Amino acid sequence: MGGMELGVPQDPRPRGRPLSVLVLAENEDEGRTIAARLQRGGHPRYLAERRGLGEIASLVPNGTYDAVLLSVEDPGPALAALRLVRHTLGRTPVLVIAEGLEAAQAELLREEGAQELLERTEIQEPRVPLLERTIDWAVERAELGGELERARQVGMHLAHHDTLTDLPNRQFFRSRLRQLLAQARRHKRLLAVLFLDLDRFKQINDTLGHTVGDRLLVEVARRLSGCIRETDLAARRGGDEFTVILDGIRRGQDAARVARKILLALQRPFHVDQHELFMGVSIGISLFPADGQDVETLVKHADIAMYRAKAQGGATYRFFLPDMNDKALERLALEQSLRLAIEREEFVLHYQPRVDLKSGRVIGMEALVRWQHPDLGLIYPDEFIPVAEETGLIEGLGRWVLQTACAQNRRWQDEGLPRITVAVNFSARQFQHKHPVDLVRRALDKSGLAPDCLEIELTESAVMQDAAVALETLSELREIGVAVAIDDFGMGQSSLSYLKRFPITTLKIDKTFVRTLLVDPKDAAITEAIIAMAHSLRLRACAEGVETPQQLEFLRQQGCDEVQGYVFSPPLPVDRATELLAGARPQITVRA
Repeated sequence: MGGMELGVPQDPRPRGRPLSVLVLAENEDEGRTIAARLQRGGHPRYLAERRGLGEIASLVPNGTYDAVLLSVEDPGPALAALRLVRHTLGRTPVLVIAEGLEAAQAELLREEGAQELLERTEIQEPRVPLLERTIDWAVERAELGGELERARQVGMHLAHHDTLTDLPNRQFFRSRLRQLLAQARRHKRLLAVLFLDLDRFKQINDTLGHTVGDRLLVEVARRLSGCIRETDLAARRGGDEFTVILDGIRRGQDAARVARKILLALQRPFHVDQHELFMGVSIGISLFPADGQDVETLVKHADIAMYRAKAQGGATYRFFLPDMNDKALERLALEQSLRLAIEREEFVLHYQPRVDLKSGRVIGMEALVRWQHPDLGLIYPDEFIPVAEETGLIEGLGRWVLQTACAQNRRWQDEGLPRITVAVNFSARQFQHKHPVDLVRRALDKSGLAPDCLEIELTESAVMQDAAVALETLSELREIGVAVAIDDFGMGQSSLSYLKRFPITTLKIDKTFVRTLLVDPKDAAITEAIIAMAHSLRLRACAEGVETPQQLEFLRQQGCDEVQGYVFSPPLPVDRATELLAGARPQITVRA
């Protein structure tokens, strides 16, 4: 075991501080001598501390030492002492000094973690530089091994965690859920799986870019982690989908409580760069053992429940119910049929008149899409628009509605009918399109319709997803002469500070308030307030869903500008809408 056979470097490695070496010697005199040799000179390269073998058990595993020299008189105790040192000091490199080692003993010591085996002649004064180089080499190898171990741990972490949010990924989630299900079976415990899908994330991502989208996902992950216990698990499934395991819950309402907490956390505005963004989430919940016995079934059923939540408008949660499986199959069939319907142009527009309360004249028509299904007949938008929005089909369908409505209004004008405005609803996805104003320009150019004969209707939630971007888009629409109405006003989350800055022309009072304004004083007060606010902002107020003369009279007394609803006319096919424009005035009484 001569020095040159050890393969150590010929020159000590450079370092900025002395190495701390613990000398554990069976012979006290020898230990003292070794420590003294390592600390020779005015600027020692080593700080040596001497202990006896009996003091090993009292060592504190605090990473104080860079290396250990273990010197034993008899090879017999070497193995036991090495095991105790390794147990106490972990990965600190150990160099064993012993004489008369047999090959089998040497192999056992190496297997137990001895970095080097030295004979006593190799630590005598003439050969101390060799001892120093051996210590240096052992420390270097230990540091390299530590780096490799850290790299391995980082690799393991990356393999099981999402690189963007640092949440566990889909593979880790499935593995952990499998383990927790086994424990839940043994201990007869409940377990919940939550499946989350962000509402309207794709529109933000497409409009503002992936950098903003990624930062938004990181913030969502942070808020989500803050809503669960340390014993639970939140993971990113991919895209804007997340999953959560709630372990050891007592009842289903515990899962509902967490779902409500998540909803509230994600409803608060997100501030990313200069953007104020509003983000909702749809949550589906499945429970073990009632809704599934294995990973695949529980995740699938939570996913189905999430789609039910999204179909009901999003920003809510739903528990899985057995009949949802059938609903999911129906939804899949509907999606497939919808794709074909867009290709085959199976859609038609109906038009509902808007009436000016002062003159009693029809001043506009709202275009409302219907699906003329070849087998099922006329299908109303409530049944297919949510699916179109979720799947992205709304963009193609919305483009067709816009172009068709503009062309029809121009056709009415060419026929000599009264000049009116046609209103077209823009979904949040259409409005968050990269170039929504270009869509409008192309429709106007293609049809030849004047811009002031078109009105775009947007919901509050669509506008408030990113108020700054909305302000820019609405300003461009107004610059080219297109009117803008806020639809279903009062049901969203408008900021009045933004509302007064938005270049809009009309507030449409949601039919929910109109329907009960005669029996619910609160709804009556809200309706009055919206009309007054519209007028203070120099906007027109239009009430939707007006069905009775009594509602009409109330709105007239409050100074409402326009009405729309069955009190005058339901949505009409194009031929009947044409007859209305060409013929009789509306049958409503207008006071002088």
